[in-house]
Amino acid sequence: MADGDAEQNQGGWLSGAWSLGQSVYNAAASAVNSVMGYEDLSVVDPTAGEAKGAQEAALSEERAKAFSSYKDYLGKDITSLVILPVWIMQPFTMLQCMGELMEYTDLLDKAAATEDPYERLAWVVGFTMGPFGTIERPWKPFNPILGETFEYGRPEKGVKYIAEQVSHHPPIGAGHGETELWSYDLVSAPKTKFLGNSVEVYPIGRTRIRLKTTGELFSLVPPTSKANNVILGKTWIDTYGDYTLLNSTTGAKAYMYFKPCGWFGAGRYEISGTISKEDGTPVYKLEGKWNEYLDAVKCDKDGEPLPGEEPLRLWTCTEKPADDPYGFTHFAHKLNSCADGINPLPSDSRRRPDRALLEAGNSSDAAVAKYNLEEMQRAERKEREKRGDSWQPRWFKPLPADAEILPGEYSNEECPQYEFTGDYLQLEARPPSKSEDEVCGTGFAPWCYPDMHPQLGKEAQR
Repeated sequence: MADGDAEQNQGGWLSGAWSLGQSVYNAAASAVNSVMGYEDLSVVDPTAGEAKGAQEAALSEERAKAFSSYKDYLGKDITSLVILPVWIMQPFTMLQCMGELMEYTDLLDKAAATEDPYERLAWVVGFTMGPFGTIERPWKPFNPILGETFEYGRPEKGVKYIAEQVSHHPPIGAGHGETELWSYDLVSAPKTKFLGNSVEVYPIGRTRIRLKTTGELFSLVPPTSKANNVILGKTWIDTYGDYTLLNSTTGAKAYMYFKPCGWFGAGRYEISGTISKEDGTPVYKLEGKWNEYLDAVKCDKDGEPLPGEEPLRLWTCTEKPADDPYGFTHFAHKLNSCADGINPLPSDSRRRPDRALLEAGNSSDAAVAKYNLEEMQRAERKEREKRGDSWQPRWFKPLPADAEILPGEYSNEECPQYEFTGDYLQLEARPPSKSEDEVCGTGFAPWCYPDMHPQLGKEAQR
């Protein structure tokens, strides 16, 4: 997906959302200054004792020099307009961000084994909270190449997961995970709006979860995210608005409101809502913080907790490593690991040379590799047009424009539908790799026409 004119951002519903916001981290400083002046840019640090004026905020020289033409992007969707340098990246791809939802699959196992339908819905809500604990990383993931993949598995739990970049224009990623108890499908096609010193991120996508034990199908519509202080001040992420998880089989629904961060951090992270029966009567009250925990307690018809009822902890955010340079979670490090004999597909994100070089601290060569990957994709697009070929995903198939949408979901025009073919599950086991060096940054080949790329295997060479 790496055409130089479209260093684009996409991802799993929420991971994609915050990462798209971070796509403009440090961006547009000099241009926006020329348009409106620093004094008109609002800089707020929710962890400080008072809001800071823009004149008090430090503007790095790199920010000012790196971006000189972003005034044209004010008020626009920058998802497919922005080209970004390596020095704002994290050694992680958007497909890996999509895979972060697999951290808390034990909660789906609980849901599948729960008899009460409303408690069952509550455990599914808990599962969907996972990505919220990861969205505060202030670095942008690499954008996937068209046809790039990422796979993850937990053999002891029977978990198999695959994600693929299925479209370049517009940028769309698709993912599928499953066990004997449940299946999870997502399509992510987020949009953004550049507002000067902030970026609003609209997590347009389609998330569906099916419990095989009951046959129930759940659909999720997450809230909006916003990256603040992308030019001046310390960048931070807020998530706010409506969250809805609908049991489309029965009509029961979970609704939560994510409270926007107020002045001096008031209300930051707070969430509250209810789980309601099919007729709208509340049965559980939901409360928590989207970066820490979520509780459910049985309630009356007015949504007030019943006397003597103890809260049920649906989700607890796993403690993060201290002083991690990129703010990675332990699970993110696991998704980035090439150890233990892992031997992923040639198209896998862990094989990307630019990602591996950045992880090793070599940002200069990472930038070269990133540029060459973009050039190789551009060459593939031109060759495809020359031959009259059409590109098709390997593990997913596009559905017709009139494919059924569930209540509350985005339209097919806003978010095209892709369906997992099941072919990935039929792959034969690959022999384990002998060392991490056989995988990390090595053998990356998502290409349709590999013979036309003289840079293949030498992407970091100048």
